[in-house]
Amino acid sequence: MWLGLSLGALAGISICVNFAYQWYVITTLGPGQSTDALFAGMMVPQLVLVIVAGSLNYVLVPLLAVEEGEARERLAWTYVQGIGVGCLALVGLLMLAAPRWVPLTVPGFSPAAASLAVHLTRIQLLGVVFTAVTGVEWAMHYAKHRFVRAEGSGVLASLAGFGFIVFALPRIGVAAAAWGTLVRSGMQMLLLTWGMGRYRRPEWRHPGLAVALRRTAPLTGGQVYYKSDALLDRFFASLAPAGTLSLYHVAQQLYASASMVLNRAVVAPVVPRLSRRANLKQWPAFIAQVNQRLVVLLVMTFAASVGLALVGRTVLATIFHRGQFTPVAIEHLWWLLLLLSGVWVGGAAGQILSTSFYAQGDTRTPTLVGVAGFSVAIILKVVAFRRYGIEGLAVAASLYYLLNAAVLLICLRRRTRRVTGEPIVLEELASL
Repeated sequence: MWLGLSLGALAGISICVNFAYQWYVITTLGPGQSTDALFAGMMVPQLVLVIVAGSLNYVLVPLLAVEEGEARERLAWTYVQGIGVGCLALVGLLMLAAPRWVPLTVPGFSPAAASLAVHLTRIQLLGVVFTAVTGVEWAMHYAKHRFVRAEGSGVLASLAGFGFIVFALPRIGVAAAAWGTLVRSGMQMLLLTWGMGRYRRPEWRHPGLAVALRRTAPLTGGQVYYKSDALLDRFFASLAPAGTLSLYHVAQQLYASASMVLNRAVVAPVVPRLSRRANLKQWPAFIAQVNQRLVVLLVMTFAASVGLALVGRTVLATIFHRGQFTPVAIEHLWWLLLLLSGVWVGGAAGQILSTSFYAQGDTRTPTLVGVAGFSVAIILKVVAFRRYGIEGLAVAASLYYLLNAAVLLICLRRRTRRVTGEPIVLEELASL
């Protein structure tokens, strides 16, 4: 219990600082062309990170958790160097080709806004290498049950990045926000390097590397497709009036930040235990833990959604009524948050459900569900945006996340019945 509270507190502080970064930028500059270019420039770097670093975390924590001592350190250093070199090559290619592909992702931007988006994208791409390496280091610390150290590094790094932005934004403008993300990712990488053990040369023939590649291949391949959901959203939002993309991004980031707190406090601490129980085939205990975490996540997200509907407008006015952020923008942001609430509920449930498959070494099932769900979501988003604009896009996103969570629950229910003869929780929902 205390571990969960500590991790939740640290993750919450880190997320609050990261949110303060976006709050400071958008209230200082106001939602408009420059902030649209900044947030559009975050899109592909974040997509690369989710695909490369995010997917690897689900694979690496279970693999490192079952290793011990020097064997674990050798494997971790092999992962660090392999992923670092691979990301460096990918980032180099993306930076060189940025003038060609960035404008294609924001067709509604003016030439000046598209040029600014290219510049800001290049800056933020540099941080991809740091964050990818950090992902391996983070997995190593979690495998060793050093949860507090891993989360504490995020707090210190976020404070450093925010401090840089406060100092530099009045001096160099919106580019300071992009450089601030680079400062944050680089700082966390350095902090987590301490605790990895002494440096070891990569062992490219290590059997654990082959297992990681085998498990990562379907996950990464599928995520290249369905994680481009954010790319599709920015594409449509760029066609809306100036500032709309910024508001939509802020709404999504508020939910993403809150989801990260839940993931760090509720989901991540049980990954090593779930991996060991799956490895030892202790299925009743495995199912009980998934059951407990799923109920906690659903109760918390539903309660937060009700609170948003009741007092969210007042809270947002208190937080955002500053500088160039107008009351009209606050009202629009509140509505977007309400319409995106399905992303919050479905995304949180999907975290623990997906993790239950990853802990068993199964990256295929969540990937197939994500691919199928996104295929349906593309149609939903095209139709909804054309008919209802950015609000329709938000509703389609909510339906997409809720649908994915429901399908994952059905898949897990069927698997648990095969293993133990007993289903997981929420029988009624799974029977729909």
